[in-house]
Amino acid sequence: MYDETDLNRAEEAVRKTRLLMLIPALLLLGGVVWSFIVRIKWLTILLSILAGCWIIFIRQIFLLPRRGYRQHIDRALHDAKKEAEGRYLRMETTPVERDNVMYYAFYLNVGEKQDPADDRLFYYDAFKPLPCWQSGDRLHVISYDKFVSSYKVISHADASASA
Repeated sequence: MYDETDLNRAEEAVRKTRLLMLIPALLLLGGVVWSFIVRIKWLTILLSILAGCWIIFIRQIFLLPRRGYRQHIDRALHDAKKEAEGRYLRMETTPVERDNVMYYAFYLNVGEKQDPADDRLFYYDAFKPLPCWQSGDRLHVISYDKFVSSYKVISHADASASA
């Protein structure tokens, strides 16, 4: 599901976002220093507020989600993996945010008797194309924590089971 090019693209997005944040912030802070030297108090206050708001805005809206996604891809590629095999039950229709990344939650039943106690929650990357799994498909999921690193469809649900 992921490879090193995904990681490189995510790192490049983080670098570009840092530049987007730093260049205007440095210009504003340069204006703060200049207005402090010239002793224009109202301009020093205004530029300080603008620089702080700019940094906070870019960090919260753009940088943290991109850093979170880069960390997700890095963990998916390099962290310890757990494997699970079971029957796909359903995927939630709206994405949820976990660790500054958007995911779709889905459930996999890992038991033999379809007991609800055997249902496991996993998170599928919302930026990847959604798979066309059908309820009852047998999946092999490789994950770190509850986040899917890769998957494989072992068998599709038969027509009699879905009716």
